Amino acid sequence: MHVRILSALVCALLMTMPAGAQVNNVKKVFVIVMENHNWSQFRGAANAPYINNTLLPQASHAEQYYNPPSLHPSLPNYLWLEAGTNFGILNDSDPSINHQSTTAHLVTQLKNAGVSWKTYQEDISGTNCPLTSVNKYAPKHNPFVYFDDVTNTNDPNSAYCIAHVRPFTEMAADLQNNTVAQYVFITPNLCDDGHDSCAPVSDPIRQTDNWLAANVPAILNSTAYQTGGALFITWDEGVGGDGPIGMIVLSPYAKGGGYSNSIHYTHGSLLRTVEEIFGVSLLGDAAVQTDLSDLFSNPGPPAAPASLSAIPGDSSVALSWATSTGANSYNVKRSLTTGGPYGPVTSVTTTNFTDTGLTNGTTYYYVVTASNASGESGNSPETSATPNVAPPPAPTNLTATAGNMQVALNWTAAAGAVSYQVNRGTTNGGPYGTVVASGLTATSVTDNTVVNGTTYYYVVVAVNSGGVSPNSNQASATPAAAPNPVLEVNAGGGAVGGFAADSGFSGGQTGSTTASIDLSGAIYPAPQAVYQTWRTGIKKSPNFSYTLSGLAAGSAYSLRLHFAENSVSRSGARKFDVTVNGVKVLSAFDVFAAAGGKNKAVIKGFTTTANAGGQIVVSFTAVTAAQDPIINGIEVDY
Repeated sequence: MHVRILSALVCALLMTMPAGAQVNNVKKVFVIVMENHNWSQFRGAANAPYINNTLLPQASHAEQYYNPPSLHPSLPNYLWLEAGTNFGILNDSDPSINHQSTTAHLVTQLKNAGVSWKTYQEDISGTNCPLTSVNKYAPKHNPFVYFDDVTNTNDPNSAYCIAHVRPFTEMAADLQNNTVAQYVFITPNLCDDGHDSCAPVSDPIRQTDNWLAANVPAILNSTAYQTGGALFITWDEGVGGDGPIGMIVLSPYAKGGGYSNSIHYTHGSLLRTVEEIFGVSLLGDAAVQTDLSDLFSNPGPPAAPASLSAIPGDSSVALSWATSTGANSYNVKRSLTTGGPYGPVTSVTTTNFTDTGLTNGTTYYYVVTASNASGESGNSPETSATPNVAPPPAPTNLTATAGNMQVALNWTAAAGAVSYQVNRGTTNGGPYGTVVASGLTATSVTDNTVVNGTTYYYVVVAVNSGGVSPNSNQASATPAAAPNPVLEVNAGGGAVGGFAADSGFSGGQTGSTTASIDLSGAIYPAPQAVYQTWRTGIKKSPNFSYTLSGLAAGSAYSLRLHFAENSVSRSGARKFDVTVNGVKVLSAFDVFAAAGGKNKAVIKGFTTTANAGGQIVVSFTAVTAAQDPIINGIEVDY
């Protein structure tokens, strides 16, 4: 019992493709199937000069490759190459009789895995799905047309079948254009595959050899083959028994040089090899046969990775390195001392890794090795990094609100910040050379070191042990003394707060809104209600004025005009001039543009002198034809 179990384990190990075998690097597979000859009829035969003098010296080949035991005639062997079984079929009947509903066959596995496939068949037209014989084409040598999921159940117009079962004459262009599929199955016609004796050669062995000599070079010279291809040439069945039949392997990854072995193989071996190359599950007989990996070379351990780099982060180091040819995995190693010794950190199949959970401020030294089944490379060059807390991001939403000899600042916290520093300048866009405050743990501060009438520009930075963030958005403000009003008029509205009901006007009409007015951009704004009423021109008489009386003749006053655009929704729609005692103080003024939008308060201030009658006359003159001047409130201050 124990002997049988051990024997089974050994067989399983022998059948499994070695992880380091170069066959793992194959990217495209070509299979050519010839007909009805034993290997002894070709090996050393004078009438097969191309096989013996050209192919075998550069190829690997098997001396003990057989069709499955007692499996004849042709069709059962082709089905075996595709599905690892003959489904009990022991004849060469057409798909109309022998079609199969199963999806458990190679090309459907490949399709489901995203691997492209195509078969090139000699003597078909390519205009239909070839379910019956035509010229020297025979369906019995084309296993794919026996599966319902390929032919849509024997539909000669199946688009899927027509797209994947193509005339052999198309292969040359596909090779030239490097558009061949990843899995290519090639069937010559009944003359060229050696099934029939055909004039003028009338020698099936010579016919086979001539066809290979004419067509194999195109495959071997193609980009698809030279950049990771493998060509398998075999025969469907032996004559007078099960073989041995030929199995010739050509590939940049094959041992080549005339290498041969005497390992027992069957068609299940070829199927298994193809399935292992493309990473799909093993079907039928493939699961119990030995793959063909011995015919491929073993590359040895890979070279040490190059270009190892390390980027420190917060309690982490991000590593990356160059690909090492032939590597299946990489081993990351670390030390606290330059030069090692290096302890293992992890093994990965990618060329990058982030080492986390590290101690900030500690320097770590790294090397990486590459591995495959043949062994492990030496160390890469050492690199090092010292993880640290990352600087915080910039604070956001900084606002500045002016007051009398002060500016109040507020902002949104930055993640990871320990403190904040507020910087100030007097030029838009910086520099911000004055430190207003540092070491702040709150997200607000008041700058009391300002002068009324000067515009200040502020930014905030966040600070932690990793450094200083970029600047926040800029915010500006112009501090000013609180107004000391002498006279306030609510243009177009009733009394509200200190503002008297509308009076002193000449011309115009009134309007109002219930929309909320944004006062945030105004310094010492009037009550909200003042901005919700207004005086404007009349269509045929767009201009109007206000006479503000009862002032001291010849005295200087501060005049503040309160505006909000309550009607139009774009800049340029309403423009007008404003004069004060005959002097133009605003030219083509656009409330929408000045306030930065609709329903936003904006205040314009001027210094003026009362005339001899103790009056200030404010006149509004239309510039745009469609929209007349507008005013919401007038304020006269000492």
